[in-house]
Amino acid sequence: MLFSLIMTMVPGLRTPGSGNAGQAYGAAASSTAVLVLFYMARTLRLQRDETSLQRQELELQRAEMRLQRTELELQRDELRRSAGELHRSAEADMRRLHMELLKMSIGDPELAEVWPAYAPGLSPKENRQYLYANLIYSHSMLVHKLGMANDREMLGHLRYITDTPVFRGYWESARFMRAEMDHASHEHQFAVLVDEALTQTNAQPPAPPVPNLRLIDGQNTEQ
Repeated sequence: MLFSLIMTMVPGLRTPGSGNAGQAYGAAASSTAVLVLFYMARTLRLQRDETSLQRQELELQRAEMRLQRTELELQRDELRRSAGELHRSAEADMRRLHMELLKMSIGDPELAEVWPAYAPGLSPKENRQYLYANLIYSHSMLVHKLGMANDREMLGHLRYITDTPVFRGYWESARFMRAEMDHASHEHQFAVLVDEALTQTNAQPPAPPVPNLRLIDGQNTEQ
């Protein structure tokens, strides 16, 4: 209102052609309205720009939080992998120690007497052979657990090592031990593979003699 009154005092708005002071006031009021609208539009634009900046800042904050969560997940995964590798390494070391103990008992009859016989009535020679069969079994299971051979590859190997009376006798004598295994454990799963290999071997007819082959210049040639 004050601005409009001032506008009526402008000489250009109070000419004889303009009529009277009321007309001058009307013209001044119109000019004031235009200025007010301009100011409001400018204010709204500034507010809109500020709101847009705030939204962009919030998006950046959300993106940063997502990156932080992703980084934390990666760190947790890395810790889990490290813990798993340490566990597998410790387990492999324990199995190697077990195999070393078996090797010592195989090489020394006095140490072999410390181990219980696998079955009643076994001679020292037979018990030593069973200890060696257990050593082969433990080594094969470790190879499988470390992922150095998959199930299909291991089955071929197991069909080979189980095709002897000594290993079959050892496997049968250790049946009571396998009955106490946790069915979710790798050892139980590997024992199932051994049983499957034995089943496949029993179902196959005796294999014909295999000629001795050697690799010469990239080709298999009978010796």
